[in-house]
Amino acid sequence: MNKKIKLVKLLAAGSMLGAVTLAGALPAQAQMACEIRLQITKGGFVIGGSGGGGTLTCNGRNYPVSVGGLSAGLIIGLSKVNLVGQVRNLHNIPDIAGVYSGVGASMAFGAGADNLVAANANGVQLVLRGTQVGFDASLDLSGLTIRLK
Repeated sequence: MNKKIKLVKLLAAGSMLGAVTLAGALPAQAQMACEIRLQITKGGFVIGGSGGGGTLTCNGRNYPVSVGGLSAGLIIGLSKVNLVGQVRNLHNIPDIAGVYSGVGASMAFGAGADNLVAANANGVQLVLRGTQVGFDASLDLSGLTIRLK
């Protein structure tokens, strides 16, 4: 009986060691350290449109992106916006592409500030801040589309 218990303990220890070794050998799909810079021209009256481009930088590599979108809400004006911020929950570069929905707020009469927090269907989140030049006042639900070039 004592030999059976020792054998079971030995098998259990061996399988645990094998599981730990295998888990250490498999690569984890870690979140990448990414930043995005966007230059967008936007304008509208109640319904607005935007377009532009930028660069996604992940782990020291640059990926060009294009940006476009429509928004609706309290919108009036025409401005150029430069945004920079964090990209969260990005595990694969192609996951950056998609339609981002969120809430944005901006105010500029000559020069001002712009903030946007948005997410796409892949779970990627953008937390952006920046400056804008032009005449713009908006509080809107933004629909921003990002594509890899």
